[in-house]
Amino acid sequence: MGLGTEMRGVQIVTDSSACLPPSVLSGLPVRTVPVVIHLPTGDVMGDAGLTPRLVYQALARDEPIKSSAPSTLEYLSAIEEAAAPNVVVITPATEFTVMYRNASVAAELAGVSVTVVDPRTAAAAHGLVVLEACRAAAAGATVEHVAAVAEDASRRAELVAAIERLDFLRRSGRVPSVALGLAEHLGIRPVFRLHEGVVERLGVLRSDGAALRRICREAAARGLARGAPSAIFHADCPDRAMDLRALLGGSGFVAEFSPSMGIHTGPGVVGVAWLRPTAG
Repeated sequence: MGLGTEMRGVQIVTDSSACLPPSVLSGLPVRTVPVVIHLPTGDVMGDAGLTPRLVYQALARDEPIKSSAPSTLEYLSAIEEAAAPNVVVITPATEFTVMYRNASVAAELAGVSVTVVDPRTAAAAHGLVVLEACRAAAAGATVEHVAAVAEDASRRAELVAAIERLDFLRRSGRVPSVALGLAEHLGIRPVFRLHEGVVERLGVLRSDGAALRRICREAAARGLARGAPSAIFHADCPDRAMDLRALLGGSGFVAEFSPSMGIHTGPGVVGVAWLRPTAG
């Protein structure tokens, strides 16, 4: 997706893990590079409409699924197709993916000015950083100002979410199976925070309602104010996302959690991302 033929001074490049619906990006100076998901039936693009359903159906059948981050050449192609004298690339945090590294190499090879920003977050919080940068670019800001806006939004980005199922985390091998088995037996739903490249466990709840209420309390305590930039996201559970949105006061857009991340968490993830108010 992009801007058509109109020339812009600054273009943004990001990837499909940013959880940004096409309706939110409409008219903004941004190009989205897809994360490719490898299913037994063939490859699908991370921003394709049917991708979430195909991914979660394959997970339910216990089929092997992998994903590929955009390569250096794919980033370079997106930069060149942006057709702008200045490009700002915003990737997920370096702790979670090689995208920042790939984009940085592409920036060195590009024939235009390219600034690569690590927002120190991922998923919908990464998306909110992208939106702030896009709006600055659309308003005609210089590349220095657009990059500064992205960096400022990165410092204010927060994300809190709950995971419904733990069997997919067991498959990833990143959490001890004994601990996961006990958690599943107890019906526990972990609530976690993503901030500054770190995933922090905030609590374990024993019902969907309790998990949603905990998300709301954590968000309110960490600066989610009415009218602040925010996004509700979910992995194949739109009803729970709407319940969370209502509890939070009905603000923020609703987006699908990136299927490239849903490979590791499974369906049922629900949460909110927001930008804390600026100081002063």
